Amino acid sequence: MTSLFQGLREEDLRKIMSRGREISYNAGEQIFSEGDEADFFYFVVSGRVSIFIDKFHTRDEIRLAQPGDWFGEMAMFNGDRRNANAATQTPTSCLTVSRQEFMALLGAEADLRDKILTIVNLRNEDLVMKEKLIDADGLSNQDIHIGIKGDPSLRESAMLRERYESIVDKLLPELVVRFEDLLLNRTPHRIMIGFNNGEIRISTVLDPFCEEFHPAIRLLDESYVDRHFPKIDYPGKAEMIRRLYQTIGEEDFFKQLPSHLHHGYSRYFSNWEPVSPEQIREVLSKLPLLRSIPNFYVRNVTVGVLKDAIHMQFNCDGTHIVSATGYERFLTENL
Repeated sequence: MTSLFQGLREEDLRKIMSRGREISYNAGEQIFSEGDEADFFYFVVSGRVSIFIDKFHTRDEIRLAQPGDWFGEMAMFNGDRRNANAATQTPTSCLTVSRQEFMALLGAEADLRDKILTIVNLRNEDLVMKEKLIDADGLSNQDIHIGIKGDPSLRESAMLRERYESIVDKLLPELVVRFEDLLLNRTPHRIMIGFNNGEIRISTVLDPFCEEFHPAIRLLDESYVDRHFPKIDYPGKAEMIRRLYQTIGEEDFFKQLPSHLHHGYSRYFSNWEPVSPEQIREVLSKLPLLRSIPNFYVRNVTVGVLKDAIHMQFNCDGTHIVSATGYERFLTENL
């Protein structure tokens, strides 16, 4: 990921650091938490700072900042909230630079401001793609896991309730076969499986911007499926999606987008490839395992052919979005 200060000269860094104030932290002290407002960024003078994300039972360290490193600058510059946590591993000293001081420096240093803005455009292009779980090369074989915490009161009480066997649970072996057929041999490009209520939401290449709602039990009726979802071979469906992307890219509106969006999506459209049939089969075949995780109660799962991202919602712990590789690891860690 591009850093705000990547490629700056030592002279430029010294100007920025001169606006800082040194603060000392104890070992194990939290500097900021995910969701906090980003008013400062930090240069590490001494000690070590862990930048991490909390997931289910685990702490996923993104990187370790040591003397000479910096962190927290992008969220501060963009006026975002923190998307990770920072905590010291040892007694640590940091130079902290406020947003107000930094913007004042850029107002006085035109050359530095231009360099920073160029880097920000590159970083925003990168972020837009990754925050949408897409990039120019796709996510195949990347181990990605994004967690969005749910209501703490639900997490505390979900496991005290008796598990309910829904119509989807009863029919799941047959439905897995049907979902594979729909994604690989027919018009659907995305399926959301509602385990709790038996509702299946489906988007197709015939009406790609909308969702259709189908009772799970009706999808086992061959004539019902034939009425709603005509057959199309997988390469043909992929080619149709490519043409839709090409059409979007030719619109005047698309050409007038900010550079980070225009460039990022142009690369994505040009390089897009569907999720492999093997990955789709593998993800679907393990739905029964996902439903049986002892400490988590999955409510719904979304699987599609457009990008390698499985979207899962749980009664006990919010939403989790994983790549196919991340899905394998998620099951291994929690079963």
